[in-house]
Amino acid sequence: MGAGYEGRLFIDGEFREARSGNRYDVINPADESVVAAAADAGPEDVADAVTAARRVADETTWATDHAFRRHCLEQFHQALRKDVEELRTIVTSEAGVCTAVMGTHVDAMIEGMDFFNDLATSFPWERELGPYELLGMRSNRRVRYQPYGVVGAITPWNAPFMTAIWKIHHSLAAGNAVVLKSAPDTPLTAARMVQLIAEHTDIPAGAVNTISSADKAIAGDALTGDPRVDLYHFTGSPGVGERVQQRAAIGSRKVVLELGGKSANVLLPDADLDSSCAMGTFMCMATSGQGCALPTRMVVHESIYDDVVERLTANIGNMPWGDPTEPNNIVGPIIRAEQVDRMEGLVNRAKQAGAKVPVGGKRGDRDRGFWYEPTLVVDVDENAEIAQNEVFGPVLTVVRYEGDDDEAVRVANNSRYGLSAYVQSADEERAWAVAGRLNAGTVNINNSFYLSPDGPFGGWGISGVGVEHGVEGFAEYLRIKTIASPC
Repeated sequence: MGAGYEGRLFIDGEFREARSGNRYDVINPADESVVAAAADAGPEDVADAVTAARRVADETTWATDHAFRRHCLEQFHQALRKDVEELRTIVTSEAGVCTAVMGTHVDAMIEGMDFFNDLATSFPWERELGPYELLGMRSNRRVRYQPYGVVGAITPWNAPFMTAIWKIHHSLAAGNAVVLKSAPDTPLTAARMVQLIAEHTDIPAGAVNTISSADKAIAGDALTGDPRVDLYHFTGSPGVGERVQQRAAIGSRKVVLELGGKSANVLLPDADLDSSCAMGTFMCMATSGQGCALPTRMVVHESIYDDVVERLTANIGNMPWGDPTEPNNIVGPIIRAEQVDRMEGLVNRAKQAGAKVPVGGKRGDRDRGFWYEPTLVVDVDENAEIAQNEVFGPVLTVVRYEGDDDEAVRVANNSRYGLSAYVQSADEERAWAVAGRLNAGTVNINNSFYLSPDGPFGGWGISGVGVEHGVEGFAEYLRIKTIASPC
Protein backbone atom coordinates (compact mmCIF):
# COMPACT_ATOMS: atom_id res chain seq x y z
CA MET A 1 0.00 0.00 0.00
CA GLY A 2 2.20 2.82 -1.23
CA ALA A 3 3.31 5.20 1.56
CA GLY A 4 1.74 2.81 4.03
CA TYR A 5 -1.74 4.23 3.49
CA GLU A 6 -4.74 2.09 4.35
CA GLY A 7 -6.81 1.38 1.27
CA ARG A 8 -9.04 -1.52 2.24
CA LEU A 9 -12.78 -1.46 2.80
CA PHE A 10 -13.96 -0.86 6.36
CA ILE A 11 -17.00 -3.01 7.10
CA ASP A 12 -18.48 -3.97 10.46
CA GLY A 13 -15.49 -2.64 12.37
CA GLU A 14 -12.81 -4.41 10.34
CA PHE A 15 -10.60 -3.59 7.38
CA ARG A 16 -10.85 -6.15 4.61
CA GLU A 17 -10.27 -6.61 0.93
CA ALA A 18 -13.11 -6.66 -1.58
CA ARG A 19 -14.71 -10.09 -1.93
CA SER A 20 -13.36 -10.22 -5.48
CA GLY A 21 -9.84 -9.50 -4.26
CA ASN A 22 -9.59 -6.73 -6.86
CA ARG A 23 -7.66 -3.53 -6.23
CA TYR A 24 -6.94 -0.40 -8.20
CA ASP A 25 -4.29 2.31 -8.05
CA VAL A 26 -4.92 5.74 -6.55
CA ILE A 27 -3.04 8.29 -8.66
CA ASN A 28 -1.42 11.53 -7.50
CA PRO A 29 -2.72 14.12 -10.00
CA ALA A 30 0.42 16.26 -9.62
CA ASP A 31 2.86 13.66 -10.99
CA GLU A 32 0.80 10.56 -11.85
CA SER A 33 2.62 8.48 -9.26
CA VAL A 34 0.76 5.72 -7.44
CA VAL A 35 -0.16 6.92 -3.95
CA ALA A 36 -1.58 3.58 -2.81
CA ALA A 37 -3.79 0.71 -3.88
CA ALA A 38 -7.45 0.66 -2.86
CA ALA A 39 -9.93 -2.19 -2.61
CA ASP A 40 -12.28 -2.34 -5.57
CA ALA A 41 -15.68 -3.07 -4.05
CA GLY A 42 -18.50 -4.83 -5.83
CA PRO A 43 -22.22 -5.02 -5.06
CA GLU A 44 -21.65 -7.85 -2.58
CA ASP A 45 -19.32 -5.66 -0.51
CA VAL A 46 -21.84 -2.83 -0.48
CA ALA A 47 -24.50 -5.28 0.71
CA ASP A 48 -22.21 -6.40 3.55
CA ALA A 49 -21.70 -2.80 4.62
CA VAL A 50 -25.43 -2.06 4.61
CA THR A 51 -26.06 -5.23 6.61
CA ALA A 52 -23.62 -4.07 9.27
CA ALA A 53 -25.13 -0.59 9.42
CA ARG A 54 -28.65 -2.01 9.54
CA ARG A 55 -27.75 -4.14 12.54
CA VAL A 56 -26.47 -1.12 14.47
CA ALA A 57 -29.55 0.90 13.57
CA ASP A 58 -32.01 -1.85 14.50
CA GLU A 59 -30.40 -3.81 17.31
CA THR A 60 -28.32 -1.41 19.42
CA THR A 61 -28.87 1.67 21.57
CA TRP A 62 -26.73 3.86 19.29
CA ALA A 63 -29.78 5.87 18.19
CA THR A 64 -31.06 6.56 21.71
CA ASP A 65 -27.95 6.83 23.88
CA HIS A 66 -27.15 10.48 23.20
CA ALA A 67 -24.55 10.81 25.94
CA PHE A 68 -22.61 7.80 24.68
CA ARG A 69 -22.68 9.11 21.11
CA ARG A 70 -21.28 12.43 22.24
CA HIS A 71 -18.54 10.64 24.18
CA CYS A 72 -17.60 8.68 21.04
CA LEU A 73 -17.67 11.72 18.80
CA GLU A 74 -15.44 13.68 21.16
CA GLN A 75 -12.97 10.79 21.02
CA PHE A 76 -13.08 10.99 17.23
CA HIS A 77 -12.60 14.75 17.38
CA GLN A 78 -9.46 14.44 19.48
CA ALA A 79 -8.05 11.70 17.27
CA LEU A 80 -8.49 13.87 14.18
CA ARG A 81 -6.81 16.80 15.88
CA LYS A 82 -3.76 14.70 16.66
CA ASP A 83 -3.66 13.28 13.12
CA VAL A 84 -4.16 16.53 11.22
CA GLU A 85 -0.78 16.54 9.48
CA GLU A 86 -1.25 13.02 8.15
CA LEU A 87 -4.73 13.90 6.92
CA ARG A 88 -3.44 17.00 5.16
CA THR A 89 -0.76 14.95 3.42
CA ILE A 90 -3.24 12.36 2.20
CA VAL A 91 -5.64 14.99 0.84
CA THR A 92 -2.84 16.64 -1.13
CA SER A 93 -1.52 13.30 -2.38
CA GLU A 94 -4.79 11.90 -3.71
CA ALA A 95 -6.76 15.07 -4.54
CA GLY A 96 -4.00 17.58 -5.34
CA VAL A 97 -5.39 20.18 -2.93
CA CYS A 98 -2.80 22.90 -2.35
CA THR A 99 -1.21 23.34 1.06
CA ALA A 100 -2.17 27.03 0.87
CA VAL A 101 -5.89 26.23 1.22
CA MET A 102 -5.60 23.12 3.37
CA GLY A 103 -6.67 25.01 6.48
CA THR A 104 -10.16 25.32 5.02
CA HIS A 105 -10.27 21.73 3.78
CA VAL A 106 -9.07 20.02 6.96
CA ASP A 107 -8.19 22.15 9.99
CA ALA A 108 -11.33 24.30 10.08
CA MET A 109 -13.52 21.27 9.50
CA ILE A 110 -12.01 19.49 12.50
CA GLU A 111 -12.35 22.51 14.76
CA GLY A 112 -15.97 22.94 13.71
CA MET A 113 -16.95 19.50 15.03
CA ASP A 114 -17.82 20.92 18.47
CA PHE A 115 -21.10 22.27 17.13
CA PHE A 116 -22.44 18.84 16.15
CA ASN A 117 -20.90 17.08 19.13
CA ASP A 118 -22.94 19.42 21.31
CA LEU A 119 -26.13 18.83 19.30
CA ALA A 120 -25.88 15.12 20.06
CA THR A 121 -27.03 15.94 23.59
CA SER A 122 -28.46 19.48 23.43
CA PHE A 123 -30.87 19.02 20.54
CA PRO A 124 -34.52 19.00 21.73
CA TRP A 125 -35.17 15.35 20.95
CA GLU A 126 -38.71 15.64 22.37
CA ARG A 127 -41.07 18.56 22.92
CA GLU A 128 -44.53 18.81 24.40
CA LEU A 129 -47.34 20.42 22.42
CA GLY A 130 -49.84 20.41 25.29
CA PRO A 131 -53.52 19.39 25.21
CA TYR A 132 -55.82 19.57 22.20
CA GLU A 133 -59.39 18.36 21.78
CA LEU A 134 -60.88 16.83 18.64
CA LEU A 135 -63.79 14.40 18.12
CA GLY A 136 -64.50 14.58 21.81
CA MET A 137 -61.02 13.30 22.68
CA ARG A 138 -58.66 15.48 24.66
CA SER A 139 -55.06 14.52 24.00
CA ASN A 140 -51.59 15.47 25.05
CA ARG A 141 -49.17 15.49 22.11
CA ARG A 142 -45.45 14.96 22.04
CA VAL A 143 -43.14 15.48 19.06
CA ARG A 144 -40.18 13.13 18.94
CA TYR A 145 -37.15 13.31 16.62
CA GLN A 146 -35.52 10.02 15.69
CA PRO A 147 -32.68 9.15 13.30
CA TYR A 148 -33.56 7.64 9.95
CA GLY A 149 -31.47 4.54 10.59
CA VAL A 150 -29.00 3.87 7.78
CA VAL A 151 -27.49 6.71 5.76
CA GLY A 152 -25.98 6.02 2.35
CA ALA A 153 -23.39 8.78 1.91
CA ILE A 154 -21.58 9.49 -1.36
CA THR A 155 -18.72 12.00 -1.53
CA PRO A 156 -16.87 13.72 -4.41
CA TRP A 157 -13.15 13.86 -5.12
CA ASN A 158 -12.54 17.61 -4.89
CA ALA A 159 -12.78 17.89 -1.09
CA PRO A 160 -12.41 14.35 0.25
CA PHE A 161 -11.91 15.24 3.90
CA MET A 162 -14.40 18.09 4.08
CA THR A 163 -17.30 16.19 2.55
CA ALA A 164 -16.52 12.90 4.29
CA ILE A 165 -16.30 14.43 7.77
CA TRP A 166 -19.59 16.23 7.24
CA LYS A 167 -21.43 13.09 6.26
CA ILE A 168 -19.82 10.67 8.71
CA HIS A 169 -19.85 13.03 11.67
CA HIS A 170 -23.31 14.48 11.13
CA SER A 171 -24.86 11.07 10.45
CA LEU A 172 -23.40 9.71 13.67
CA ALA A 173 -24.24 12.78 15.75
CA ALA A 174 -27.90 12.39 14.81
CA GLY A 175 -27.84 8.71 15.78
CA ASN A 176 -27.65 7.04 12.38
CA ALA A 177 -25.33 4.36 11.09
CA VAL A 178 -23.59 5.23 7.82
CA VAL A 179 -22.18 3.60 4.72
CA LEU A 180 -19.88 6.04 2.95
CA LYS A 181 -18.82 5.53 -0.65
CA SER A 182 -15.85 7.67 -1.62
CA ALA A 183 -15.14 8.93 -5.12
CA PRO A 184 -12.90 6.46 -7.00
CA ASP A 185 -10.04 9.00 -7.17
CA THR A 186 -9.94 9.76 -3.43
CA PRO A 187 -10.67 6.77 -1.16
CA LEU A 188 -7.67 7.11 1.14
CA THR A 189 -8.88 10.06 3.22
CA ALA A 190 -12.00 8.24 4.41
CA ALA A 191 -9.95 5.10 5.03
CA ARG A 192 -7.67 7.08 7.32
CA MET A 193 -10.66 8.59 9.13
CA VAL A 194 -12.18 5.20 9.91
CA GLN A 195 -8.77 3.90 10.92
CA LEU A 196 -8.80 6.57 13.63
CA ILE A 197 -12.34 5.56 14.59
CA ALA A 198 -11.28 1.93 14.94
CA GLU A 199 -8.16 2.70 16.97
CA HIS A 200 -9.24 5.61 19.16
CA THR A 201 -13.00 5.55 19.72
CA ASP A 202 -15.77 3.46 21.22
CA ILE A 203 -17.97 3.88 18.14
CA PRO A 204 -19.56 0.44 17.72
CA ALA A 205 -18.60 -1.86 14.87
CA GLY A 206 -20.93 -1.32 11.93
CA ALA A 207 -21.88 2.27 12.79
CA VAL A 208 -19.42 3.49 10.14
CA ASN A 209 -18.55 1.60 6.97
CA THR A 210 -16.51 2.82 4.00
CA ILE A 211 -16.52 1.62 0.43
CA SER A 212 -14.13 2.35 -2.43
CA SER A 213 -14.62 1.29 -6.03
CA ALA A 214 -12.81 1.97 -9.29
CA ASP A 215 -16.16 2.33 -11.08
CA LYS A 216 -18.37 4.81 -9.25
CA ALA A 217 -21.50 3.50 -10.95
CA ILE A 218 -21.12 -0.10 -9.78
CA ALA A 219 -20.87 0.65 -6.08
CA GLY A 220 -23.14 3.68 -6.33
CA ASP A 221 -25.93 1.77 -7.98
CA ALA A 222 -25.57 -1.04 -5.43
CA LEU A 223 -25.88 1.46 -2.59
CA THR A 224 -28.78 3.45 -4.04
CA GLY A 225 -30.53 0.25 -5.05
CA ASP A 226 -30.46 -1.29 -1.57
CA PRO A 227 -33.92 -0.89 0.01
CA ARG A 228 -32.42 -1.15 3.50
CA VAL A 229 -30.90 2.34 3.20
CA ASP A 230 -33.23 5.01 4.60
CA LEU A 231 -31.55 8.27 3.56
CA TYR A 232 -29.11 9.21 0.83
CA HIS A 233 -26.74 12.13 1.40
CA PHE A 234 -24.90 12.96 -1.83
CA THR A 235 -22.42 15.63 -2.90
CA GLY A 236 -21.49 15.78 -6.57
CA SER A 237 -22.76 16.70 -10.01
CA PRO A 238 -26.40 17.50 -10.81
CA GLY A 239 -26.57 14.63 -13.29
CA VAL A 240 -25.54 12.01 -10.76
CA GLY A 241 -27.66 13.70 -8.10
CA GLU A 242 -30.72 13.27 -10.28
CA ARG A 243 -29.90 9.57 -10.68
CA VAL A 244 -29.56 9.20 -6.91
CA GLN A 245 -32.92 10.90 -6.48
CA GLN A 246 -34.57 8.70 -9.10
CA ARG A 247 -33.29 5.51 -7.51
CA ALA A 248 -34.20 6.70 -4.01
CA ALA A 249 -37.76 7.25 -5.22
CA ILE A 250 -38.17 3.47 -5.22
CA GLY A 251 -39.28 2.95 -1.65
CA SER A 252 -39.70 6.71 -1.16
CA ARG A 253 -36.33 7.13 0.55
CA LYS A 254 -35.22 10.62 1.53
CA VAL A 255 -32.40 12.43 -0.26
CA VAL A 256 -30.20 15.39 0.62
CA LEU A 257 -28.28 16.57 -2.44
CA GLU A 258 -25.51 19.18 -2.57
CA LEU A 259 -24.82 19.54 -6.26
CA GLY A 260 -22.93 21.84 -8.61
CA GLY A 261 -22.82 25.59 -8.99
CA LYS A 262 -22.06 28.41 -11.39
CA SER A 263 -22.00 31.05 -8.71
CA ALA A 264 -22.37 34.66 -9.80
CA ASN A 265 -20.11 37.31 -8.30
CA VAL A 266 -21.95 40.58 -8.91
CA LEU A 267 -19.80 43.71 -9.03
CA LEU A 268 -22.08 46.73 -8.69
CA PRO A 269 -20.77 50.08 -10.02
CA ASP A 270 -19.67 51.27 -6.57
CA ALA A 271 -17.66 48.12 -5.73
CA ASP A 272 -14.19 48.49 -4.23
CA LEU A 273 -12.26 47.17 -7.20
CA ASP A 274 -9.03 46.39 -5.36
CA SER A 275 -10.68 44.09 -2.83
CA SER A 276 -13.36 42.79 -5.20
CA CYS A 277 -10.90 41.71 -7.87
CA ALA A 278 -8.42 40.29 -5.38
CA MET A 279 -11.10 38.35 -3.53
CA GLY A 280 -12.84 37.31 -6.72
CA THR A 281 -9.63 35.94 -8.18
CA PHE A 282 -8.54 34.06 -5.09
CA MET A 283 -11.94 32.58 -4.32
CA CYS A 284 -12.44 31.40 -7.90
CA MET A 285 -8.99 29.84 -8.12
CA ALA A 286 -8.88 28.27 -4.65
CA THR A 287 -8.86 24.47 -4.81
CA SER A 288 -7.76 24.95 -8.46
CA GLY A 289 -11.29 26.09 -9.25
CA GLN A 290 -12.54 22.61 -8.37
CA GLY A 291 -15.18 23.74 -5.91
CA CYS A 292 -18.94 23.85 -6.29
CA ALA A 293 -19.59 27.12 -4.45
CA LEU A 294 -16.71 29.16 -5.85
CA PRO A 295 -17.47 32.47 -7.66
CA THR A 296 -16.67 31.32 -11.20
CA ARG A 297 -19.02 33.71 -13.06
CA MET A 298 -18.30 37.42 -12.50
CA VAL A 299 -21.14 39.76 -13.48
CA VAL A 300 -19.67 43.27 -13.92
CA HIS A 301 -21.32 46.63 -14.57
CA GLU A 302 -20.27 48.24 -17.85
CA SER A 303 -18.95 51.38 -16.10
CA ILE A 304 -16.21 49.43 -14.33
CA TYR A 305 -15.86 46.53 -16.79
CA ASP A 306 -12.60 47.54 -18.51
CA ASP A 307 -10.93 48.38 -15.21
CA VAL A 308 -12.03 45.06 -13.72
CA VAL A 309 -10.75 43.07 -16.72
CA GLU A 310 -7.38 44.82 -16.50
CA ARG A 311 -7.08 43.98 -12.80
CA LEU A 312 -8.20 40.39 -13.25
CA THR A 313 -5.74 39.89 -16.09
CA ALA A 314 -2.89 41.00 -13.86
CA ASN A 315 -4.10 38.99 -10.87
CA ILE A 316 -4.63 35.75 -12.76
CA GLY A 317 -1.46 36.20 -14.81
CA ASN A 318 0.49 36.37 -11.56
CA MET A 319 -1.45 33.59 -9.83
CA PRO A 320 1.10 31.11 -8.41
CA TRP A 321 0.42 27.59 -9.62
CA GLY A 322 2.20 24.25 -9.67
CA ASP A 323 3.35 21.79 -7.02
CA PRO A 324 0.53 21.66 -4.44
CA THR A 325 3.02 21.05 -1.62
CA GLU A 326 4.67 24.44 -2.23
CA PRO A 327 3.04 26.81 0.29
CA ASN A 328 2.79 29.77 -2.12
CA ASN A 329 0.89 27.98 -4.87
CA ILE A 330 -2.87 28.58 -5.05
CA VAL A 331 -3.66 26.49 -8.13
CA GLY A 332 -2.57 22.87 -8.19
CA PRO A 333 -3.27 19.96 -10.50
CA ILE A 334 -6.56 18.92 -12.03
CA ILE A 335 -7.82 15.58 -10.73
CA ARG A 336 -7.49 13.59 -13.98
CA ALA A 337 -6.81 13.90 -17.70
CA GLU A 338 -10.48 13.73 -18.68
CA GLN A 339 -11.20 16.84 -16.62
CA VAL A 340 -8.42 18.74 -18.39
CA ASP A 341 -9.85 17.66 -21.75
CA ARG A 342 -13.29 18.88 -20.71
CA MET A 343 -12.23 22.35 -19.56
CA GLU A 344 -9.97 22.78 -22.58
CA GLY A 345 -12.98 22.10 -24.79
CA LEU A 346 -15.15 24.60 -22.92
CA VAL A 347 -12.55 27.37 -23.18
CA ASN A 348 -11.77 26.67 -26.84
CA ARG A 349 -15.46 26.72 -27.79
CA ALA A 350 -15.88 29.99 -25.86
CA LYS A 351 -13.12 31.56 -27.97
CA GLN A 352 -14.73 30.26 -31.15
CA ALA A 353 -18.00 31.89 -30.01
CA GLY A 354 -16.31 35.29 -29.68
CA ALA A 355 -15.02 35.42 -26.11
CA LYS A 356 -11.48 36.60 -25.38
CA VAL A 357 -8.89 34.89 -23.19
CA PRO A 358 -6.41 37.55 -21.96
CA VAL A 359 -4.47 35.07 -19.85
CA GLY A 360 -4.18 31.30 -19.60
CA GLY A 361 -6.44 29.21 -21.77
CA LYS A 362 -4.07 26.30 -22.20
CA ARG A 363 -2.70 23.22 -20.51
CA GLY A 364 0.05 23.67 -17.97
CA ASP A 365 3.54 22.94 -19.27
CA ARG A 366 4.52 20.01 -17.05
CA ASP A 367 6.01 16.66 -17.97
CA ARG A 368 3.79 14.73 -15.60
CA GLY A 369 0.43 15.28 -13.96
CA PHE A 370 -2.76 16.98 -15.07
CA TRP A 371 -2.52 20.76 -15.38
CA TYR A 372 -4.46 23.71 -16.73
CA GLU A 373 -3.22 27.26 -16.37
CA PRO A 374 -5.21 29.84 -14.38
CA THR A 375 -7.48 31.29 -17.05
CA LEU A 376 -9.60 34.40 -17.61
CA VAL A 377 -12.41 34.36 -20.19
CA VAL A 378 -14.00 37.76 -20.87
CA ASP A 379 -16.62 39.29 -23.17
CA VAL A 380 -18.80 36.26 -22.57
CA ASP A 381 -22.47 36.33 -23.47
CA GLU A 382 -24.65 35.56 -20.46
CA ASN A 383 -26.22 32.62 -22.32
CA ALA A 384 -22.97 31.16 -23.62
CA GLU A 385 -22.05 27.57 -22.80
CA ILE A 386 -19.18 28.60 -20.55
CA ALA A 387 -21.43 31.03 -18.65
CA GLN A 388 -24.11 28.43 -18.11
CA ASN A 389 -22.06 25.30 -17.32
CA GLU A 390 -19.76 24.42 -14.48
CA VAL A 391 -16.14 24.24 -15.66
CA PHE A 392 -14.74 22.88 -12.39
CA GLY A 393 -11.26 24.18 -13.00
CA PRO A 394 -9.19 27.39 -12.66
CA VAL A 395 -11.30 29.37 -15.12
CA LEU A 396 -13.00 32.70 -14.34
CA THR A 397 -15.75 33.79 -16.74
CA VAL A 398 -16.69 37.49 -16.92
CA VAL A 399 -20.07 38.74 -18.16
CA ARG A 400 -20.83 42.43 -18.71
CA TYR A 401 -24.20 43.92 -17.79
CA GLU A 402 -25.75 47.30 -18.53
CA GLY A 403 -28.38 49.10 -16.49
CA ASP A 404 -29.43 49.16 -12.87
CA ASP A 405 -29.40 46.64 -10.03
CA ASP A 406 -32.52 44.96 -11.43
CA GLU A 407 -30.49 44.02 -14.48
CA ALA A 408 -27.61 42.78 -12.33
CA VAL A 409 -30.02 40.51 -10.48
CA ARG A 410 -31.57 39.27 -13.73
CA VAL A 411 -28.21 38.34 -15.25
CA ALA A 412 -26.99 36.72 -12.03
CA ASN A 413 -30.19 34.67 -11.82
CA ASN A 414 -29.92 33.58 -15.45
CA SER A 415 -28.70 30.14 -14.44
CA ARG A 416 -30.12 26.73 -13.65
CA TYR A 417 -27.75 26.62 -10.69
CA GLY A 418 -28.30 28.27 -7.34
CA LEU A 419 -25.68 27.10 -4.87
CA SER A 420 -23.97 30.32 -3.89
CA ALA A 421 -23.66 33.96 -4.95
CA TYR A 422 -21.52 37.01 -4.16
CA VAL A 423 -22.24 40.74 -4.14
CA GLN A 424 -19.67 43.56 -4.14
CA SER A 425 -20.76 47.10 -3.22
CA ALA A 426 -19.56 49.96 -1.04
CA ASP A 427 -23.17 50.45 0.08
CA GLU A 428 -24.02 47.61 2.44
CA GLU A 429 -27.75 48.31 2.36
CA ARG A 430 -27.67 48.15 -1.44
CA ALA A 431 -25.69 44.90 -1.31
CA TRP A 432 -28.21 43.37 1.11
CA ALA A 433 -31.07 44.37 -1.17
CA VAL A 434 -29.42 42.62 -4.12
CA ALA A 435 -28.44 39.61 -2.01
CA GLY A 436 -32.02 39.09 -0.95
CA ARG A 437 -33.11 38.77 -4.59
CA LEU A 438 -30.45 36.31 -5.77
CA ASN A 439 -31.60 32.75 -6.35
CA ALA A 440 -28.97 30.98 -4.30
CA GLY A 441 -28.80 29.05 -1.06
CA THR A 442 -25.95 31.17 0.29
CA VAL A 443 -24.91 34.74 -0.54
CA ASN A 444 -21.66 36.47 0.43
CA ILE A 445 -21.38 40.26 0.64
CA ASN A 446 -17.95 41.82 0.02
CA ASN A 447 -15.20 40.09 2.00
CA SER A 448 -17.35 37.47 3.70
CA PHE A 449 -17.95 33.75 3.31
CA TYR A 450 -20.89 31.66 4.43
CA LEU A 451 -19.13 28.43 5.42
CA SER A 452 -19.47 27.62 9.13
CA PRO A 453 -20.72 24.73 11.27
CA ASP A 454 -23.85 26.61 12.36
CA GLY A 455 -24.79 28.17 9.01
CA PRO A 456 -27.13 26.13 6.77
CA PHE A 457 -25.68 25.45 3.32
CA GLY A 458 -27.77 24.16 0.43
CA GLY A 459 -28.62 24.78 -3.17
CA TRP A 460 -31.54 26.12 -5.15
CA GLY A 461 -32.45 25.02 -8.66
CA ILE A 462 -30.34 22.12 -9.92
CA SER A 463 -27.81 22.83 -7.16
CA GLY A 464 -29.52 20.61 -4.63
CA VAL A 465 -32.20 19.50 -2.23
CA GLY A 466 -32.00 20.09 1.52
CA VAL A 467 -29.14 21.63 3.50
CA GLU A 468 -25.98 20.74 5.35
CA HIS A 469 -24.70 22.38 8.53
CA GLY A 470 -26.55 24.22 11.23
CA VAL A 471 -29.44 22.90 13.25
CA GLU A 472 -31.32 22.68 9.96
CA GLY A 473 -28.67 20.40 8.46
CA PHE A 474 -28.66 18.25 11.60
CA ALA A 475 -32.43 17.91 11.35
CA GLU A 476 -32.12 16.54 7.81
CA TYR A 477 -30.83 13.32 9.40
CA LEU A 478 -33.90 13.01 11.62
CA ARG A 479 -37.50 12.02 11.03
CA ILE A 480 -40.39 13.29 13.06
CA LYS A 481 -42.95 11.36 15.03
CA THR A 482 -45.96 12.84 16.84
CA ILE A 483 -47.36 10.75 19.72
CA ALA A 484 -50.76 11.45 21.29
CA SER A 485 -52.00 10.15 24.66
CA PRO A 486 -55.17 10.83 26.67
CA CYS A 487 -55.10 13.87 28.94
